[in-house]
Amino acid sequence: MKKHPHFMHLLVTDLSGVERAKTVWCKNEVDASLLTVGWIPSNALITCFGDLAPSKKPEVGDVNLVPVKEQSVFLKLPEQSNETGFSVCTIKNLDQTPWACCLRGQLECATKRLDKEFGLNLRIGLEQEFYLLDSSRESLNAYSLVSFFEEEEFLDTLARSLEATGIGLKSLHAENGVAQYELTFAPEEPLKACDQLVLAKSISRLCAVKMKRRITFSPLVSEEKVGSGLHVHFSICDRKGTNINADANHQISKQAGAFLSGILKHLNALIAFTSPSLISGMRYQPPRWTAYFNNFALQDRKAAIRQTCLGDGPEPFHFEFRTADAAASPYLVLSALIHAGCNGIEEELTPPQSHLTNDLLNELPDGISRLPLNLQESLDALVNDTGLIRCFPNELIENYLDNKKFEQKIAQHFEPEELFQRYSQCY
Repeated sequence: MKKHPHFMHLLVTDLSGVERAKTVWCKNEVDASLLTVGWIPSNALITCFGDLAPSKKPEVGDVNLVPVKEQSVFLKLPEQSNETGFSVCTIKNLDQTPWACCLRGQLECATKRLDKEFGLNLRIGLEQEFYLLDSSRESLNAYSLVSFFEEEEFLDTLARSLEATGIGLKSLHAENGVAQYELTFAPEEPLKACDQLVLAKSISRLCAVKMKRRITFSPLVSEEKVGSGLHVHFSICDRKGTNINADANHQISKQAGAFLSGILKHLNALIAFTSPSLISGMRYQPPRWTAYFNNFALQDRKAAIRQTCLGDGPEPFHFEFRTADAAASPYLVLSALIHAGCNGIEEELTPPQSHLTNDLLNELPDGISRLPLNLQESLDALVNDTGLIRCFPNELIENYLDNKKFEQKIAQHFEPEELFQRYSQCY
């Protein structure tokens, strides 16, 4: 079908976890993969608040946004006269090599390592919670139909928009918080799972703006309200796509167990990538339904990784990583998680024992520790975790640390209430 003139938003998520874009005007039908637009390397230093962390000669250098043809979608809302296009991009140097700070490229490297060294792949199902900040509801009505019906006009528009673009929406339902909802997506390979989440969040923001609503994916909107997480459901598969989570006795297989133990071993450092805002650490404190320790447990939603029997398909169980939020780029979340798991397999770590979180509140066995309570603690853990840092280019690590340090410097001037408001605006 011939397309009318339209905007095409060339999307990336950066080190601050924010979706950013260059927007081009397409006068007629165009192959998105043929669009190449310049980007500035110092953009890696843009904090979530929009300020650029100090650096030498930030105006110097060029890289290119290169659209991924398979991840280009078009959408026309009822109020729009023209379609809007979105295309997920990689970022490349001028010689067409991957740029070190392209997070999609880093995830591609991580998946290649998992395949090349161990013959394994992941199947990823993502869940992203969000709030509608301008809801008229004041009292909690968790998971209720009424809570859904009150916002059905917006939720229906969002669901139909995602369906129209071919994004694998699985469910969209009321959550535990006041005017909190959750998007869940069908399992995909890692790159596609992240691409679809980036597209879904961008489309969510489009729907909200056009319908004059206020949406946020921020980890916390206040100190009192339930937090919003990014839940990563995953299964480990061989090259044929066969699930290897379980062995013949329906216990965690040796490779899957080593992968899990690698994640738990590196978890304090991982959180610097997966929950990287100043307010993220507040989620990891009792009595919230989030992780407090680097523990694995069966069917425990307060564990860092839980084993669950819920879900589609013939597999006896899969795993859920519960220590991530929308302040992180999903590409960086999965890159770090995969590298940590690969390190575990490489070191032949033994499968983790199940430790229920409530039991750990009384006594910590060897190998179990408290998660970082704030961003600085997790950044310190990252700097000291050479086994994880070596998996990423120096340029990325240096820019990431500079970005986060400047975020901390900016935020120190905010009162607590303003801090939550600013993060709600950012995400």
